[in-house]
Amino acid sequence: MKKFLVLLIILILTGCKNSANKENTVENIDDSKEDTIITVEDYKENNINELGNVPIMMYHGIQNLNNDDTSYIGGNIDKDGYQRTKEAFINDLEFYYNSGYRMVRLTDYVDGNIDVEFGKSPIILTFDDGLSNNIKVTGLDESGNIIIDPNSAVGILEDFKKKYPDFNVTATFFVNGGLFEQKEYNDKILRWLVNNGYDIGNHTYSHVNFSNASIDETNKEVGSVYDILDNIIKDKYVNIVALPYGSPYSFEHENINYILNSTYNNKTYTTKSLLRVGWTYDSSPFSKDFNPKFLKRIRAYDNNGKDFDIEMNFNLLLNNRYISDGDVDTIVIKSENKDMLKETYSKKVIEY
Repeated sequence: MKKFLVLLIILILTGCKNSANKENTVENIDDSKEDTIITVEDYKENNINELGNVPIMMYHGIQNLNNDDTSYIGGNIDKDGYQRTKEAFINDLEFYYNSGYRMVRLTDYVDGNIDVEFGKSPIILTFDDGLSNNIKVTGLDESGNIIIDPNSAVGILEDFKKKYPDFNVTATFFVNGGLFEQKEYNDKILRWLVNNGYDIGNHTYSHVNFSNASIDETNKEVGSVYDILDNIIKDKYVNIVALPYGSPYSFEHENINYILNSTYNNKTYTTKSLLRVGWTYDSSPFSKDFNPKFLKRIRAYDNNGKDFDIEMNFNLLLNNRYISDGDVDTIVIKSENKDMLKETYSKKVIEY
């Protein structure tokens, strides 16, 4: 009887202690760890901020050259930095990872579905133009599967998947009418990409400048690429258009509505987002500043920390980046920023 009373007293005292502590704790970060309790101090210490900014990186070509093989700054092959050396691209990925960034899919970002571990920040990779060096096929194996050049962008990304399993390696490739410039393998490339964690988007059929395109031309340029993708990977591509040249530059341009809703071959296609040509990061999907239909990107190039190159943008992000609470179902924000909260996607909001 005495042992029972002692045990009862211990249980009562333990319960009181837990109740007292509960006011300063938030339980939920990871349902797989039932005993994990995140405190407000943890949020403060890790500067959790899900109203912070998110970098969408804009790449084009990746070439198998060393940085020393180019006369331009850093890893730029061309003056404007649209072609990057293999060495520079590898260094970029190492920099993102070591700076605490983890990749998310572009479409998940647009949908407010940012699944990143506690204390880390989301980053999105995009590639325009469907260049062959994005995923160069060198042949087929005995089973008929494509063999990918390890020096191409996807070859490098696949190596990073093995090296850093927690990097969540992914990217969205925006193609023109020529897809990946490898007629013999284009269909297999598209299927391989969507089956291996990558996404395919629309970059118009002939890389048109929408600033001066007619309505009929606009519908054809957008709709024909969707039509091609429908025939190869129906329901497996993303309805997102990367705007060639970043045009039109204003969301008020008359062609915007026809890019967002195009008709081609008696089919109507709806586009959920447009990507602009890069210069800087975009907002949290939960922020009042976020326009999911007209997204900003960072041009992945070097320019001595000037003109919104990689270095400049990531220095700017040091004080205002999105830092995850580790729970895709909650939005953790600082109380002083609560007026910036717009879209919650029916998630639970936690202020501290």
